[in-house]
Amino acid sequence: MADVERIDKETLYVETHLEPRYAVITLHRPDVLNAGSPTLFRELAETIESFDGDDRVRAVVLTGGDSRAFSAGADLGGMTFDNMANCRSFIRQAHAPFEAIERLPKVVIAAVNGYAFGFGTEIVLACDLALASDKARFGLREMNHGLVPAVTITRGVDMLGRRRVAWMALTSDDLNAEEAREVGIVNKVVPHEQLVEEYTALATRMAKRAPLAVSFTKWTLNRTAGEHYRQGENLMPAIFASKDVEEGRNAFAEHRDPVFRGE
Repeated sequence: MADVERIDKETLYVETHLEPRYAVITLHRPDVLNAGSPTLFRELAETIESFDGDDRVRAVVLTGGDSRAFSAGADLGGMTFDNMANCRSFIRQAHAPFEAIERLPKVVIAAVNGYAFGFGTEIVLACDLALASDKARFGLREMNHGLVPAVTITRGVDMLGRRRVAWMALTSDDLNAEEAREVGIVNKVVPHEQLVEEYTALATRMAKRAPLAVSFTKWTLNRTAGEHYRQGENLMPAIFASKDVEEGRNAFAEHRDPVFRGE
């Protein structure tokens, strides 16, 4: 289509719809179900930040496209935690797209097409509005690997409440799309085949909203975001450096249950 510009990156692609003035970011790592990686974190943050001064784009959609997954979590095989500096660097990289979304003075809409685990659930929380296919599933599986869902237990408490976050983080139980709507992870659940139609209509509507009003609304809603992300950055290096995380990674790679020792 003549009114659509596309940019392809290593882990995602961007389609800018010029006449209705919105952009769609599609995560594209199909071989690992769109799992987060340092490259994905960087490219997603840079893409979101690029819209700040681009008046051609007044609303943004984040989705997983035709994949079975929105994002199935973080790519454990791509993590290196051999020292504290690497741990802190990784968590800062991981936080970059979350903070970029919350700082952007434009509406960011999550359109959850499938599995959204760990990073997938958490990046939905950072978005301003969220639609979910009725095939979507959500969950925080970090504790299965000796990790903690840092964004949800810090930033997410404001959004979901302590009791809900505690259950999700401690049990690692999954939620279906309707359960996710009931607890506040998403705003609306739609039939899977209607997801593109629904996010197109919502993005077009949001692109017509008053830019200053949108900007001030987002700033007010997200004014405490920075301190929450800093809490996670202080918390996670010690977790990443633990023997339990090493055991969790080994067990994942070896397709067995981990044996955690609190070390």
